Amino acid sequence: MATAESTGTVVILDGAAGQSPPLRDGLSAHWRVVESTDAAGSERYGLVGISNGANAALRHALANPETADVLVLVSPTAIRPSGDANGDAAEMEARLSDVQCPTLVVFGQEDRSVQPEAASIYRERIPNCNIAFVYAAGHDIATDRPQALVNLVSDYLERRETFIVQNRSGVINP
Repeated sequence: MATAESTGTVVILDGAAGQSPPLRDGLSAHWRVVESTDAAGSERYGLVGISNGANAALRHALANPETADVLVLVSPTAIRPSGDANGDAAEMEARLSDVQCPTLVVFGQEDRSVQPEAASIYRERIPNCNIAFVYAAGHDIATDRPQALVNLVSDYLERRETFIVQNRSGVINP
């Protein structure tokens, strides 16, 4: 996966159900990030989290803003527009405005696990946030549309806010 020159290391947290290693003090993904970046000798790095791994990546970016260079959340499950967030999810939702790095949040257009309204919550609350929907993909975008996901994430890591479509509103093909 191509990365921006400023993001020499990209840590990918795949939170696929039942495939994550056992929790260590409730922060296994956080510790994997720390161990991975320590091994690579990276001070700043990009974080790409998938599903529950996106929640861990978000949690890590909030706890360590000085280290997260860019954040990509793929099918994140933390934010529930229905208002049923509690505990850790409610705290993360309340702290979205504290995310300091450029952020891309990706949803599958046919996702049945995450309500589409979650996109507007991320976009409104994270200061430098872009939203993308991958068509013909459900919650597991990496399985449904792997090349589309790789292209999207690679482009964002390389170009940040100038990826595919800019953050500003505009008219395409007037």
